[in-house]
Amino acid sequence: MSKEVQELFTSIAPSYDFLNHFLSLSIDKRWRDHAIAGIGPKAPARILDLCAGTLDLTQKAAEEFPDSEVIAIDFALAMLKEGEKKIEGLEKVLRICADGHRLPIQSESCDALLCAFGVRNLEERETAAGEMRRALKPGGRLVVLEFFRPSQTFAKLFHMTYGKHVLPRLGGAISKNREAYEYLQSSIQNFFSIDEYCRFLESHGFTNCRTKALSGGIAHRVIADKA
Repeated sequence: MSKEVQELFTSIAPSYDFLNHFLSLSIDKRWRDHAIAGIGPKAPARILDLCAGTLDLTQKAAEEFPDSEVIAIDFALAMLKEGEKKIEGLEKVLRICADGHRLPIQSESCDALLCAFGVRNLEERETAAGEMRRALKPGGRLVVLEFFRPSQTFAKLFHMTYGKHVLPRLGGAISKNREAYEYLQSSIQNFFSIDEYCRFLESHGFTNCRTKALSGGIAHRVIADKA
């Protein structure tokens, strides 16, 4: 993956959790609840949390499904280390620092794959989609939580005001890295729309793609199954 993006996330790791909750008014916690609900009621044997960051979603998955093995993968070691206290006492959680384009996971070994706000950072999109599909068992479930290029009026207005002007100033001032929060906005505008992403997944071996708009379309949850 891009060395610049890796260094960017490494630099903001100490303030990442605080800023996520502060800048979203803690709505991001509810978005992650929706992601966990997307797995369904049945406990998977193995869950892969891709682009796991500081392990917020890993923690939720492990607590919701205590009998499941949860593997957290992120390319920034500093992010994984920042979240290590969240998984203390959770014996079935494994952390791995690795590139999402080359997953150190056996083929067809995961029942569910989660990715929260990470697919935008996987620059080789075709390769990353192939790796996600490879990791999942036949019929396995992919759950993506993401900021897609907005198509709804409210979401467009939000991203062009708060996202473009307020977030970089506040995030930059607190993290001492404005570039990181300018990258966030530019990566959204250069990413798929929600409809484009579903078509992309379907062209890469996923089926039954269903979406849920969160907070007026600011974020979306996508669920798809491995064909």
